[in-house]
Amino acid sequence: MRLISSGPADIIIVPSFQIITFGCKVNQCDSAWLAQELSHQGWQAAAADAAPDLLLINTCTVTARADQQARQAIRRMARRYPEAVLTVTGCYAQRTPAELVKLPAIKLVCGNREKHLLPRLVDGLARGVPNIIRVSEFLTQEPLVCWRLREFAGHSRAWLKIQEGCRQRCSYCIVPMVRGPSRSLAPHLVKKSLQDLALAGYPEVVLTGINLGQYGHDLSLPPTSSRLMVDGSQPTTHPEDLSALIQDLAHQPWPCRLRLSSLEPHQITPRLLDALESWPQFCPHFHLPLQSGAAPVLAAMHRPYSPRDFQAVVWEIRRRFPDAAIGLDVLVGFPTETTADFEATRALVDSLPVSYLHVFPYSPRPGTPAAELPPLPSLEVQSRARILRALGRQKKEQFYHSQLGRIEEVAVEGAAESDGCLRGLSANYLRVLLPEAPRNHHRRLRVRFVSRRGAFMIAEPV
Repeated sequence: MRLISSGPADIIIVPSFQIITFGCKVNQCDSAWLAQELSHQGWQAAAADAAPDLLLINTCTVTARADQQARQAIRRMARRYPEAVLTVTGCYAQRTPAELVKLPAIKLVCGNREKHLLPRLVDGLARGVPNIIRVSEFLTQEPLVCWRLREFAGHSRAWLKIQEGCRQRCSYCIVPMVRGPSRSLAPHLVKKSLQDLALAGYPEVVLTGINLGQYGHDLSLPPTSSRLMVDGSQPTTHPEDLSALIQDLAHQPWPCRLRLSSLEPHQITPRLLDALESWPQFCPHFHLPLQSGAAPVLAAMHRPYSPRDFQAVVWEIRRRFPDAAIGLDVLVGFPTETTADFEATRALVDSLPVSYLHVFPYSPRPGTPAAELPPLPSLEVQSRARILRALGRQKKEQFYHSQLGRIEEVAVEGAAESDGCLRGLSANYLRVLLPEAPRNHHRRLRVRFVSRRGAFMIAEPV
């Protein structure tokens, strides 16, 4: 902050910031932490439509479209706020910083590896210290910088990053190169952050990561443990993993409910499902990246499972969690995907008891093996995407219909656009509208689903 002398009194000017975030939930966690730390350093979030002193754009680079959106935002914001200190970070910045510095008005490009330094770096920029590119490559082994998130400004639910990076090398994916190796937040730090977010009043926290199922593989328990089981016996020791973390969390009653973000299908083991079944606060919602239902395409993608493996995982989830939401990511138009391969994907998805689909047309990423393959015709890729999106709408309709009359828990998020209604999210991932009642804001309620209105279930408190 700055002091301006004004006769007998000084006027305090507090610098303001605005953060624009693209991409995944992990990027949203990063932006929430950056906003938290900037606030602690004396900055304040800029009011709507007010010119900020600092513009921070947190980018994604998973597709060519993501790059384009970031460039458009940079140019638009540079025109709108020419006096702002414009800083770019995130995955696009990590992948090609030299490309970004050619865009207008950018004062700093900061990679993912240096992202935790941004609050200090932008403070230097505000004082006129020049600093154009701060990007370095990840090492083979990296520690996870602890970003203790205590608030998630502007959201009624919070996300908590407990894992970063990926050691899986899918042939189409740039993420391991721009996010680094898999690394995990120690269990005691996970608990501390959960306690902070629960005390802040969030009714739900989503545990997330770049590859959440790899959590703990870089950590290990000591060869002997001082912890005893309830019956006094010594627990079996094993490397730390997501199952062990969940078992540990389940020993403590949390005031918030807990949800997991996307999990790779081969990481959903019987041991993990056992842990989830015994976790009272767990929201029954699974999001799985199928990508393709054809064995040859999965092999070309370097995906470590078969269509039959995937099918078995989905049916086992449905057996254990009959009312869970099960969502799939599907990547259509991979360069080796034939018409028969696409039909195999469509048939597999059609046969599975899933709740919704996220369908992505394939986009080549420079630096990945698949980018060297000749692409399929764009019109064919778009046609396949439309077919699967229509199937996704059908699956979602069936799932919503199956929930009518059921009683579920809803986390109330705030007032809806509809008059006299609150909006919320059920534990099994249904968007919900329910009658307005001031005492129900930001609470968890038991409700009965009574009807359907567009993308929402209409509910009444039980």
